[in-house]
Amino acid sequence: MTFEEKTIYQTTLASIPHYTLLECVLGICFTVITILLQLPYEYIDNNPVPTIVFKGRPRTFHAFIICIIFAFSGATNALVAFNKSRFSRLCGYYAMASMASALAILLWALCCTCIN
Repeated sequence: MTFEEKTIYQTTLASIPHYTLLECVLGICFTVITILLQLPYEYIDNNPVPTIVFKGRPRTFHAFIICIIFAFSGATNALVAFNKSRFSRLCGYYAMASMASALAILLWALCCTCIN
């Protein structure tokens, strides 16, 4: 490979955006909330609950929303404190754990919906 070919290859690799895991968590949180706003709801005890996945399970839906909010706030704090401090790492771990919990809750709700 000549010097020009190496330079062209390196510039094309540099132009590919590299997203961190925390940026992906933020994107997933925004996407999930946008999708939840579009779903049809039923009201149980004056609380809106989506009828597609969380039908008749308001507590499960509220736990899911809380996990999404925690994941969003943890990822935002970790990205704002970008100096790789102990606080920033702790917020990153917090965000990833909350996102994993939200995914587990969603999968559990989907399994319960498919069984019924």
